Amino acid sequence: MDKYAFFSMDVESLYDSLILYNKGNPYNSKYSYEELLKYYIELLDKYNIKATFFVTVTSLPICKDILEKALQNGHEIGLHGLNHRSPMDMTNDEFRESIRQGKKILENVFNTKVIGYRAPMFGINDERIEILKEEGFIYDSSDLSFHLALKSGGISLDSYTKDATLIHHYDYFYEFSLAKVKAYRGHMPISGGGYIRLVPWFVMKYYLLKFFRKTDSYLFYCHPFELCHSILPKLKNINKREWLYIHAGRFNYLRKIKRIIQFLKRKKFKIITFSEYIKAKKMQEN
Repeated sequence: MDKYAFFSMDVESLYDSLILYNKGNPYNSKYSYEELLKYYIELLDKYNIKATFFVTVTSLPICKDILEKALQNGHEIGLHGLNHRSPMDMTNDEFRESIRQGKKILENVFNTKVIGYRAPMFGINDERIEILKEEGFIYDSSDLSFHLALKSGGISLDSYTKDATLIHHYDYFYEFSLAKVKAYRGHMPISGGGYIRLVPWFVMKYYLLKFFRKTDSYLFYCHPFELCHSILPKLKNINKREWLYIHAGRFNYLRKIKRIIQFLKRKKFKIITFSEYIKAKKMQEN
């Protein structure tokens, strides 16, 4: 049985983090950190891994050149949003217009077809999935369904065909879900972001290896600011828990990602892009 893994990044500013969103911290490009995605690319290139970069349009002025080079080297571009506003805070019409504009901008800037989407803050539901389909998207990767992700939504996969643990499709539209495991008295996401960065490595390693032994699919994501090794700017209107989320775990995060890659390779996962998976499935059907 083939096993698949997918690496991705949500390309956004530090100021787009839910912890800082609408907290009144003035934007400063010096502390936006999108350019740090280059360290992620360097690590992936070392292992010949192609990833998907879900791009927030407002981040383009900082990272356009880096993304152009990544695209030329076989990586993939998807849409993360016209800005980082959660779709759950938009009307359906606002959402449609934002993804239509964002898709058009990315396609014009990078001269490539944009077929993938991940919602800011994982804010997705069934209605917005239908709008994605109508606007020409072929896949989504926003299904987190975690109660502590405050701006996330939730979609029903009951009518989808299950290809693998985290991969479902309905007709020609695919959903790539993020992984969770049973932990303590609930569930814990293990697909990346702050969840892997903040949880002690010996705990996360235990759950990851347990998951890899049983699953046939895995998805990883992170954000540029999480790779920052310098002192972050002074931020206002955040409490101690929020301060911890922004600061903790950044210095050894690349090392954790490297370990995850090594685990996946030892378990014989095929690490490809979402588009490569969909293309291969179509070829099998034909």
